[in-house]
Amino acid sequence: MPIWPFRRSRAETDAEQLLEIVTAVSRNPAFFGPGRAPDTLEGRFEMMTLIASLALMRLQREGELAPLAQAFTDQLFRQFDAGLRETGVSDTAVPKRMHKLAGDFYGRLGAYAAAVEAGDGAALGEAIARNTLVAEAGPLTDFVLNAAAAQAERPASALLQPDGWPSPPR
Repeated sequence: MPIWPFRRSRAETDAEQLLEIVTAVSRNPAFFGPGRAPDTLEGRFEMMTLIASLALMRLQREGELAPLAQAFTDQLFRQFDAGLRETGVSDTAVPKRMHKLAGDFYGRLGAYAAAVEAGDGAALGEAIARNTLVAEAGPLTDFVLNAAAAQAERPASALLQPDGWPSPPR
C-alpha cells in the first residue's frame, strides 16, 4: 500500500504541461539577439513573464479555469525558485529574491493585461520596451496582440499544445 496515496489533480497535470509549453515558447531563439531581448538571465525571465502572462490572461477569462491558473502560477514560481538556486543564490537570499520576482511578475502581468484588454498597442509597446529591453518593441507588441486575439478565439485547451501558440516575430 502506498504511503502517499494522493493523486495529482487534473489542474496540476495540465499546469505542468502548460509550463512546459510556455517555457519552450519563451525560449525560442527568435526572441533573442540583436534588436531583441538579451539572451541573459534577465532577458529570459522577461520573455518567460511575457509568455506566461499571455497564458494567464487566457485562463483568467473563464472562471472554471481558476484552479488551472493557480496551479500554473504555483509551478511557474517553483521554476523561478529552482532557477535562482541553480544560479547560486543562497538559501537565505532566495525568499527575498522571490518576493522581488513576484512583484516584478505581477506588475508586468497587470500592465500587459490592461493594455491587451483595452486594445492599446501603444501602452503595451511601452510596457514591453520598458521590461524586455528590446530595441524595437513593435514586432513583439504585434506578436502579443495577435497571440492574445488568436488564443481568445480558441478553447483554452489549445494553450497546452505547441501549435496553440503563434510563431515569434522575425
